[in-house]
Amino acid sequence: MKEKQWVRRVREEGDRKAFENLFRAYYKRLHGFAYSYTGQAEAAEDVVQSVFLRIWSSRESWDPPGTVKQYLFAAIRNEALNKLRHQKVTDDAEDELTRSYRELQDDEDPFFRKQESRDAEELRRKIQTGIDQLPPKCRQIFLLNRRSGLTYIEIADYLDISINTVNTQMGRALKSLRETLSDYIPGLIAAGISRLFF
Repeated sequence: MKEKQWVRRVREEGDRKAFENLFRAYYKRLHGFAYSYTGQAEAAEDVVQSVFLRIWSSRESWDPPGTVKQYLFAAIRNEALNKLRHQKVTDDAEDELTRSYRELQDDEDPFFRKQESRDAEELRRKIQTGIDQLPPKCRQIFLLNRRSGLTYIEIADYLDISINTVNTQMGRALKSLRETLSDYIPGLIAAGISRLFF
């Protein structure tokens, strides 16, 4: 009953104290529950904070069905699973990037046979810098498509955005990377990895 009152006060009055009471009452149990999914204390903390930040940001319409406990634990489970899915995509992208770097270092590669090792290292840094400098959403969409192999439709569904948004963001990503790597494009074509950027 007390928790329902906290929810009402958060929703109707934007009562920060009631929100903090709710957070403190459940934090330890929710953190433990999130940890059972993530296996990492810091990641579990991020999950709990994300859920509560989302609640606070939409507090004016927040009216959880059922009990507060049921709502919070379901929200934590969903957030943890989303985080794990996102982490898998990120890990897959990093693995693919690592494989690409190794390909670039292959002695049999026609492009890098003629290059000093420092040139290969410079190119790797340039590729990574170009990807890192993309805006977060733009970078995520690029990696989902080029590294994880998702189609535009799959990306739109996964991120809950329109296909047009995916198309626009991919266009921006590719334009930015072409500009960043303009001096290296002939070598990338020779190395057979220009598909990542075109």
